[in-house]
Amino acid sequence: MAWKKYQPDRTDFLINTDWGIPRENLSKKEAHGSGKRLFQKRWVTREEKRRLQEEHAAYSSIRGTGILLIIGSGLLLINLFFLLKGPVSAKMIWAFFELVYAAALLAAGIGLFRLVRWGRNIALVIFLSFLILPFTPLLSNEKGAPVLIFIGLTGFYYLLRPPARRIFAPAAAEEDRPPVRPKRSVLSWMVYAILALAVLFTYFTFDLHQAGKRAADVCQSARQGTSVEDFLAKVPPEDYRIIKADDRVIIVPRAGMGRHACIVFHDGQNITGSRTGFED
Repeated sequence: MAWKKYQPDRTDFLINTDWGIPRENLSKKEAHGSGKRLFQKRWVTREEKRRLQEEHAAYSSIRGTGILLIIGSGLLLINLFFLLKGPVSAKMIWAFFELVYAAALLAAGIGLFRLVRWGRNIALVIFLSFLILPFTPLLSNEKGAPVLIFIGLTGFYYLLRPPARRIFAPAAAEEDRPPVRPKRSVLSWMVYAILALAVLFTYFTFDLHQAGKRAADVCQSARQGTSVEDFLAKVPPEDYRIIKADDRVIIVPRAGMGRHACIVFHDGQNITGSRTGFED
């Protein structure tokens, strides 16, 4: 069975036409003599097969991205439900943030699945936010931030590839234009890789800087003569890991992959000194 037509009115895409010759309408000898090969139970040329696979991959990746965004919207709504089951006052900002994001993900997912341009535009804004949010106070301490960056980069790649851009382009602008195979040189892949590495490097640099600042802030608040127990009571466990030893306490910010730390020395009861440390 041949692949379905994704956009019947977009006949500038081979996959949306009655492409190829049915297998029963052409003998194997005649097909091979004319340079055709069997694909999806139809006889096509090598170039037609390449175009069909490329177009099918583009359509499938766009719709697959849309489905994932719809699932993400549902997961956010489920999380919002559990979030609002507790005390609401302190969680209203998070609740509003999740509600807006869930609505945006749902709209983008439906738009991508229907292959409409506004869906792609909303999705691009969402993927851009995935690259920005890890650098904001809202998510600067989230361990899943690198995953968010990866999703943002992947979303940009699938929606901005030449075949995807053609799918969302107005039909009138494409109907008389012969399909052009996008050039995927080694240089273009190197550019993609460098951009991805640059974003990840920037994030990890920012993350380490945040961790160093938090470790320094803790050490600054560890004043000599202060009770160790009173001092530790003021250190939020959601932001720091506390490791106790005989004569010291190591306080490690949860950001920065645990490489920065504040080491607080004590005599068993009171603080005698402190210093920051960096684990290589």
